[in-house]
Amino acid sequence: MRIGVAAFLLGLVVTVMPAIGQAASLNLNPKPLTPYRTCVITGTPSGTSAVIDSEVRQATPSTNYGTQTTVVVSSRSGQNRRTYVRFNLGGCSPSIPSTATVKLARLRLYVTTLPTVCRSLDIFRVTVSWTETGVTWNSQPFGTATNNPASGSRTDVFGVGTPVGCENRVAGYVTGADVTSDVSAFVAGSATNHGWMIRDDAEDSGTTRTEVFSAKNLNNAAQAPQLVVTWTK
Repeated sequence: MRIGVAAFLLGLVVTVMPAIGQAASLNLNPKPLTPYRTCVITGTPSGTSAVIDSEVRQATPSTNYGTQTTVVVSSRSGQNRRTYVRFNLGGCSPSIPSTATVKLARLRLYVTTLPTVCRSLDIFRVTVSWTETGVTWNSQPFGTATNNPASGSRTDVFGVGTPVGCENRVAGYVTGADVTSDVSAFVAGSATNHGWMIRDDAEDSGTTRTEVFSAKNLNNAAQAPQLVVTWTK
């Protein structure tokens, strides 16, 4: 009996020893973790210069709406509306270096009124300067032609409307507004930050289709327009 137990233990040791040797040979050196930082630029208080926003209206082409508490995107023949918004990346702390890699950047706009059909809203990078209290339908960077620029040149698109299956169906911060490529260009210096214009993908609708968003002048931190940027060196 004792001889049998001893033989068993000897076999166990012989079996385990190679496994221990193999484990000892594994490379257990941990890889360094990539540190990510997140910057949130928020349109509050209402007097902040970190965010500017305004809407332009086709029906009143010479009027500026930069002091309104809401901004609107709307499609209707002769009554289209567009929203302009810009975030000052200089407001990030720590500042984002030009050599940084932008992993993700999203617009967070708080929608309060949604249409009863799902509408696609296009985001376009603005390439010339505009001012919050000066921009009008007639003076806007993209001109007065409707359905311009072409949808194919948009940065991203997101859906808004109450029907089942629409991307954003209830009031709140929208999802899907990805502007990573634009912010990457702003940070690298290959493009100048003039913000974005948001319009309906199909302007001149025969039926009015309207989406209302909270503007910075609402002075409501819970609904303020935001740009969220995640980056790493």
